[in-house]
Amino acid sequence: MLKAVLFDLDGVLIDSRDAWYHLLCAAAREFGHPVLARDEYDVSFGQGVEADAKQFFPGTSPQALLDYFDAHFLDHARHVIVNPEAGPVLNALEYKGIAHAVVTNTATALARETIRGAAIEPDLVVGTSDAPEKPDPGMLLVACERLGVKPEQALMVGDSRFDRDAAAAARIRFIGYGIDGDLRVEALRELIHLPEVSGA
Repeated sequence: MLKAVLFDLDGVLIDSRDAWYHLLCAAAREFGHPVLARDEYDVSFGQGVEADAKQFFPGTSPQALLDYFDAHFLDHARHVIVNPEAGPVLNALEYKGIAHAVVTNTATALARETIRGAAIEPDLVVGTSDAPEKPDPGMLLVACERLGVKPEQALMVGDSRFDRDAAAAARIRFIGYGIDGDLRVEALRELIHLPEVSGA
């Protein structure tokens, strides 16, 4: 019986790809690194701050980069687009008594701030302050524990290989949002009509 749905944040509930691109380019200038090529950034999107530091900011510590992100993300918040289906889908899950959480490779405090600005209200937010970055399964398992559900009672909705690999490692069924998974949806509203969610 389904008791919880875990959502990736970026690319699912919101689209902050452009905001993060502008933020990383600003960080590159701040730390004396070349500005990122957009195609290289697009391939890496969602990988987490440690991987960003290693790939784009050699010699800069992940903590220094994270501190910069925390201080300056809101400078680029105008580039964040909220998925208009996010609020209604979370509300529908709430109505059905299904818990919902955000599980993101963003620092927890920054994720909460972003979610607050997007005016969506998940039951729980789990970020990199709580567990290792996806594709490690830790975040998903922490979310399940805090929601009081077993992994087999949850679904993970994500749009990247990091989400898919984390779900597989946690033994949680994966709903691909625009990518292949155990199931695949092209629009977030389709989630509500899946037999696992609708109870049909």
